[in-house]
Amino acid sequence: MKIKLTIAILILLNTAIKAQELQFKINGGPSGILYDSTIGNGKLKFGGGIGIGYTYFFSTHWGISSGIDLMYNQNSFELNDGNTISTYEVDDQTSAFEYRVTPSKYKEEQHFITAAIPLLIQYKTAFDSNTQWYFGFGGKILFPGKQTVKASAAELQLSGFYPDLNLLVDDLPSHGFGQVTNWKEETKASLDPTILLSAETGLTFKIKEKTHLYTGVYIDYGLTNLAKETSDVNIVTYNPNGIDNIQANGTIGNKKIVQDTRYLTAGIQVKLGFSVAKDKPQPVQQKTETITETKEIPVQEPPVQQKVVETAPAKTELTLEERNYIEKKPLAFQEVGNTSVTPELASRLDEIAKILNSNKDTDLNITGYTCDIGTKIRNLEIGMKRAQAVADYLKTKGIESKRMHLFSKGENNPLVPNIPAENKPLNRRVSLTLVDGN
Repeated sequence: MKIKLTIAILILLNTAIKAQELQFKINGGPSGILYDSTIGNGKLKFGGGIGIGYTYFFSTHWGISSGIDLMYNQNSFELNDGNTISTYEVDDQTSAFEYRVTPSKYKEEQHFITAAIPLLIQYKTAFDSNTQWYFGFGGKILFPGKQTVKASAAELQLSGFYPDLNLLVDDLPSHGFGQVTNWKEETKASLDPTILLSAETGLTFKIKEKTHLYTGVYIDYGLTNLAKETSDVNIVTYNPNGIDNIQANGTIGNKKIVQDTRYLTAGIQVKLGFSVAKDKPQPVQQKTETITETKEIPVQEPPVQQKVVETAPAKTELTLEERNYIEKKPLAFQEVGNTSVTPELASRLDEIAKILNSNKDTDLNITGYTCDIGTKIRNLEIGMKRAQAVADYLKTKGIESKRMHLFSKGENNPLVPNIPAENKPLNRRVSLTLVDGN
């Protein structure tokens, strides 16, 4: 278990360092121990917890998350009337006997606190610009504290059977045998760590630019028994000096009473996620421009194309009509994720290339945009790819790379509001801005 704990902590620290989203959560629902007993009945009661988590998204849809969860758990357990629990004891005269406890209306109220380290694979997909569906699955390492047991019974019949003498003693209070009524006692029971299977799902709502609200449901189920086995211990302790102070031992670890003890919790959870990923548009831009320069040489190799550039007539300045043709109307990339120049765009870019070839003193700023579907980082990449596609096409028409300056603003500065959804295609665009030389 120490090895598993070490691995879990290392994964937790590694995920926290690379985290793109910090999450705080609160949850609640039936939470405790799922009992399997032939002579009793256990019930889950309401529990709740809090947690802090980190998520690292390695693609638009997929990520990995970890953190730590604290949970308060409650149970009740009742023994069926008419059952006798037997163990072997030694009395104050060192004689061995069979200690028999027959309870009436025996009941336990139980509670305990757990800490868990999760490791979940996360998937999410967008319904619209502000709503996403998410699903997580994986496992948790559960570390339970001691279980507090408050036991009570309307009556306890304490008896001793001596097999060597074939003698049953049930009314000798001074030696620990007799009837106890209205009995109540409290004890604690140790629990073992366990591995949980975990799943969660729900909806994510965008509150602010870097703040999301998660609402959904969750379930955790234990793969091994939570109780430490104590089959040789009765539900109460034998006291050879009397029956006035009978101590409780509890039922959870007694295999004669409870055959299986699995952890189970399920319910509703709410999480508040804060994006901690830093926007880095500049490195993306520099990287894209570097690629542009490496592509420039093969494009300009054909000598015929170079002659066209050299013989193009030069003008001192562009007319207002030419400027408006280039700058006023953005280049439309209406399909989601499209980064290719369409035939319609190619026709317009041909005319733009003719205008730019007529004036060598004018540079061009090319800026790519997207709508708000997808992550901010992904949208910056798509915006840059759109700007790059326009620049690559203009190069084939004789426009030098050094005259074109590429930028991406992603989902920032929308041309029109992204709501209603019909507006989104208008924001998937590339804008052109002329830069006059000195």
